[in-house]
Amino acid sequence: MIKDTRFTQSEGKVLMLGNEALVRGCLESGVSYVSQYPGTPTSDIGEYFHQVIRDFPEYSEFLVHHWAVNEAVATSACAGAAWTGCRTFNPMKHVGLNVASDALSVIALNGPNPGGMVVSVGSDPGSLGSHQEQNERFYAWMLHLPTIEPHTPQECKDWVKIAFELSEKYDLVMNIRTSTRSAHSRGFVELGPLVPGKKSGEFIRNIPKFNSLPPHAINNHIRLYERIEKLRKALPKLGFDRIIPGENKIGVITSGMPFGYTMEALNQLELNDVPVLKLGMIYPLNYEQISDYIQNLEKVIIIEELEPFLEVKIAEIAHNQRIDVEILGQKFFPKSNEFSTGLVASCLAQIFDKKPNEQMTKAVDYFNSYKEIIPSRFPTFCAGCPERATLYSILKATNNLANTVISGDIGCYVMSFFPPQQCSDLVICMSGGISAAIGMSTKTDQKVIAFIGDSTFFHSGMAPLAEAVGYNSNLLLVIFENSWTAMTGHQDDVLRHLINKGFSIEKICRAIGVPWLKVEDS
Repeated sequence: MIKDTRFTQSEGKVLMLGNEALVRGCLESGVSYVSQYPGTPTSDIGEYFHQVIRDFPEYSEFLVHHWAVNEAVATSACAGAAWTGCRTFNPMKHVGLNVASDALSVIALNGPNPGGMVVSVGSDPGSLGSHQEQNERFYAWMLHLPTIEPHTPQECKDWVKIAFELSEKYDLVMNIRTSTRSAHSRGFVELGPLVPGKKSGEFIRNIPKFNSLPPHAINNHIRLYERIEKLRKALPKLGFDRIIPGENKIGVITSGMPFGYTMEALNQLELNDVPVLKLGMIYPLNYEQISDYIQNLEKVIIIEELEPFLEVKIAEIAHNQRIDVEILGQKFFPKSNEFSTGLVASCLAQIFDKKPNEQMTKAVDYFNSYKEIIPSRFPTFCAGCPERATLYSILKATNNLANTVISGDIGCYVMSFFPPQQCSDLVICMSGGISAAIGMSTKTDQKVIAFIGDSTFFHSGMAPLAEAVGYNSNLLLVIFENSWTAMTGHQDDVLRHLINKGFSIEKICRAIGVPWLKVEDS
């Protein structure tokens, strides 16, 4: 087997994806515990850690990676390891932060010291691999989660190292925010020295710090604001933000992937005199730098994907500092879907009253001409997937869903709403299918069938199943069991480990009290 030495070679420059660079940064930071639930665009992070542990035995002496049953478990596990003095890394997708937020709201208050803890939330503008494109940046305000947004793989690698240093120095849980594009874009990465992680640690009792209950919760809240402010004052020395100078009285503020689109768009429009402030730390913001930057401008264009996160704060800074500058953002840029160079150029052309150049116009026309003649292809199941046969059987048994509602869930079976099956009527979130079926079954005479996979069942499906049994809900639950988290790349789920201990989903369902249960091979 060929071993990927990019993660373990001591020096040099290598080509890496953003996610690969995050892993390399962790290995250069002395990380010793990683826990996550798989989800695009962060799933492959865990695969790389497993690869390192498998191929290089010296790492198995101190590095542990767990596929957790859900994001809340993963986040709490990382906090527990950090509280023994170790450095821990907790990747998740944007909607996974919803699940982790309950735990993270308390962990952020307590702080990760004596160790360091970095989460990495992968956003998904455009819903390229998700059921929605929520703007999870607002969690930074609510959870007091300092958030760094890299643009290149090099920044991913370098900034995760800085994040661990800041986490330990200021007792803060740090967040490295990526997106589907930055996580899976390639670039050259200059490697640094590798640092072994701790093999073991020790938890030292500290009741006020680790028990955020009255009266400690309020004290920890006050202390958290103090720690955030110390970090904010240190921002000028950290070098996350940079200014591309220009003489134009209209400037741009942006961050992350939109920065790349912005620079290309300005070049295409020949607007090379427009100053650009690239923000690397998007919470907390460097108020002084932003004030100085916008002080002498007439207009500031905020270029960010999804809802106005930066725009709101920058408008607040301008208002509080009594700076007379016009803030342009969501009035010209869409609040949904991912951006592109063409979209940003089109919006900037409108603001600057410029026509797109001939080359760009030809490229758009060329794309549109082929878009009409190339047929779209729906996502589909892998060849030989047993879920195909199961769905076909359900369609036949219900006479093509006559008087039947299918309450879908998150997993490969979510694709069943596409042709040719077209048999999932609704999708909410992980285990939302059972929950919706419970309520629906009380108000309709239609047959109600809910879908769920084994990984989603362990993630959060047992609780609604218990409620369905407790209230004698009139629904049929179909559990797709394959011992994998299949949709995100066949990661091990907890069932694979439980099978070796004699457990099964069938036994769990019987223990919950399911009155009728049948196991079929498909």
